[in-house]
Amino acid sequence: MTDHRDPADARLDELFGAWRAEIDEVPLPALVDPLRAVDVVIEAKRGNRGRVHRPPDGACTRPPGDAREETV
Repeated sequence: MTDHRDPADARLDELFGAWRAEIDEVPLPALVDPLRAVDVVIEAKRGNRGRVHRPPDGACTRPPGDAREETV
């Protein structure tokens, strides 16, 4: 069976294959410790009782009122 692909496509496949092999050689460390993340979320819920408070500098980052009521 003959390969009728465009030579540019074959070269691109070769380049991406080499790049992927190079990336796969180096293991990626965990970005987040799952146990620590769960502890942080539990502690945050305990401390704030699930409420979001205004930032201390008074910045208004949310629209006034409950924006969820306006969604359809």
